[in-house]
Amino acid sequence: MNIKRLSIATVLLSSLVVSGAGSVFAASQDDTTKIGNLKIVERVYENPVEYDFTPALTKSDSSKIGPLGNDMTGTVYEMSKKDLYKSKSYEADIENDSSENDSFSRKVTRKTFVTGKIGGSAETKVNWRIIEGKVGISAEVAFGQEDTVETTHTWVIPKRTITTVEYGSKAVKTTGSIVEYFQGRVTDSNYVNVKYSYKEYSSKKSKDL
Repeated sequence: MNIKRLSIATVLLSSLVVSGAGSVFAASQDDTTKIGNLKIVERVYENPVEYDFTPALTKSDSSKIGPLGNDMTGTVYEMSKKDLYKSKSYEADIENDSSENDSFSRKVTRKTFVTGKIGGSAETKVNWRIIEGKVGISAEVAFGQEDTVETTHTWVIPKRTITTVEYGSKAVKTTGSIVEYFQGRVTDSNYVNVKYSYKEYSSKKSKDL
């Protein structure tokens, strides 16, 4: 698990803002920062952590042949796996030992991406449209691209709790084959193994002190 150390530039650009406490800067990862009534431990992942894989393949998803012409000629994506998961870029453990709720704001970043194998390069655009249509989830960027999105997010931290907050991308992983049919007979087949992001996510979990 690779954890990126904060450079001086990052520290200066990424202030922590807590209600009633002004602003301070995080000096390092995994060190405890005290701001007002909050104790904060942060982790920023240079390589996002992929977890919470959930199978989402349905019977219609896994049907062998999708829409073809009347003569059973055309190209389809025959999907064998579809998993939804999270790609976590940031998390923090925040202890609020006061008798009042507080808030915690952070400038955070996440990666948007589409990576993997979808057949020959000449058919990339066509194949990608077929795959996306079968999966039923639109990617945030074009196939083979990656970008970094920055935003400021705020979480309410309940009183007398330790709260873990997260931020990152929701993503999908799919495997299967792009299959070409001619009058019902397979004329070509190419293996597919793709992962891509489709929206942001943030979460928090609290437990009582």
